[in-house]
Amino acid sequence: MRLHIEEMPMRRLRYLSGAMVGMLWLAPLCAQQSTGTIRGRVTDATTQQLVSGVMVAVGSRAALTQADGRYLITGVPAGADSLRTRMIGYVRAARPVTVVGGETLVVDVALTAQAINLSEVVVTGYGEQRAGDITGAVTQVSAEQFNTGRVVSPQQLIENKVAGVQLVDNNEPGGSLTIRIRGATSVNASSDPLYVIDGLPVGTGGIAAGRDPLNFLNPDDVESITVLKGGEAASIYGANAASGVVIIKTKSGQQGPPQVEYSTSMSSSSVTRLPEMLNAAQFRAAVAQYAPGNLSQLANANTDWFSVVDRTGFGQQHDVVVSGAGQSNNYRLSIGYLKQNGIIQGSSTERVSLGFNYAQRLFDDRMSVRTSLKGSRTLDQFLPGNVLGNAAQMGPTQPVYDDTAATGYYNWGGNALQSADNPAQILALAQSHGNTYRSLGNVQADYRFPFLEGLRANVNLGYDVTKVDQQSFNSPLQHDQLRNGTGGTFYSTTPSLVNTVLETYLNYSTPLGVMPGTIAVLGGYAYSQSHGEYPAVTATGLST
Repeated sequence: MRLHIEEMPMRRLRYLSGAMVGMLWLAPLCAQQSTGTIRGRVTDATTQQLVSGVMVAVGSRAALTQADGRYLITGVPAGADSLRTRMIGYVRAARPVTVVGGETLVVDVALTAQAINLSEVVVTGYGEQRAGDITGAVTQVSAEQFNTGRVVSPQQLIENKVAGVQLVDNNEPGGSLTIRIRGATSVNASSDPLYVIDGLPVGTGGIAAGRDPLNFLNPDDVESITVLKGGEAASIYGANAASGVVIIKTKSGQQGPPQVEYSTSMSSSSVTRLPEMLNAAQFRAAVAQYAPGNLSQLANANTDWFSVVDRTGFGQQHDVVVSGAGQSNNYRLSIGYLKQNGIIQGSSTERVSLGFNYAQRLFDDRMSVRTSLKGSRTLDQFLPGNVLGNAAQMGPTQPVYDDTAATGYYNWGGNALQSADNPAQILALAQSHGNTYRSLGNVQADYRFPFLEGLRANVNLGYDVTKVDQQSFNSPLQHDQLRNGTGGTFYSTTPSLVNTVLETYLNYSTPLGVMPGTIAVLGGYAYSQSHGEYPAVTATGLST
């Protein structure tokens, strides 16, 4: 089943690309006369070769070109608009289009290659290099290139921005959102990349299963994201970089007097495309033809089970920033609040985040000290049970409610072992939620020696603390609990993880103009320690 989620802006324009939920069938939504379709193919203007992975957008509707360079955008509102294309290595383009309701417009696009600035400085871990000197696969995306719209997590800022990088999303608010740089690199080991935030490697897995590893970081605080895919990653971070490295640099204060900024946005998300299911009459006819012995189990309702469990997901985000800079220092303090409801009832995420950066230059600017602190508290309401799967399996002739049942909800009779569970009952009786507290910070000191230009020393000391408090409860009155004979169940876990890092190194690179090329030598020592606790309590057979 393919769900297309469309943003309905309330304070400013928001954008959300389509999301996919794994199901066994796909059914298209018939276009109404007020919308049309745009299709075509994208080629390289110089080579005439077909180009895949190009983002093609019209208004809030978008699609990626396939391997044959073709794209298809449905549900485009009728009228005049602009068709925009975006792809790393090509000039962004836009052209006017006029869509006629109920018709298909063919628009072919030829992209012009974009020259790359080889003098740009790219952060590659313990040092910096000019883009023209890098021989490996390194891509840096700056704030000006970030995706805009409804961005909840930093990973979404670079979606479709880096060639060969895939974003894997489970479509639940606050849910797993990970980057795949080299695909699945191992059967047993994790395929997640190593994340480095302001020079501090951070943990990403294990403690909050199924959640976004960067959910604590406000995307509004991010200045740039660099993706290391080649030898640069392994040579610096070793085995931890087997699946690549994502380096995130957060914003600092800008030169000038203190400034206070406030930004807010509100949005709504809704499902606009669902599987085409049988209605009650069609379902009854199918049962009569293929399983007439089960006709007696059918009721007289006409229930659209997907409409029972879905909803319009409203979201809001508020950010306050205080920043400034003097002759030798700069600072930035940010406070953010995010609340996002999922398009399926029972799912939401709420985050309060705090960020503080301070930098000071000393000894005639030969020494710089940077302090970075970040903290967040995230409250997640998890989607209980297989709500979508049960909504797909429940028959349309069956009602949602049953006054004769102990819970007030209808459930299949007959052979309970082969029946679906009422998804409305699951949402009402099952509970699953968790709080995640995250704090991390580091202090970096960098010193340039006066007796040898190009020689510098760096010390980095940091910590990363995560604590989780998660509970789930299944009522003994739930149909699946009665079917399994387990009674009510309760699960509670309070894991915690503490990581500490100490890095010291010397770095020498020949100054510019001394020789035609560049010689760089790096040597250092790194120490890290991790301590985790994973207590859990499980209770079964509960009567209430």
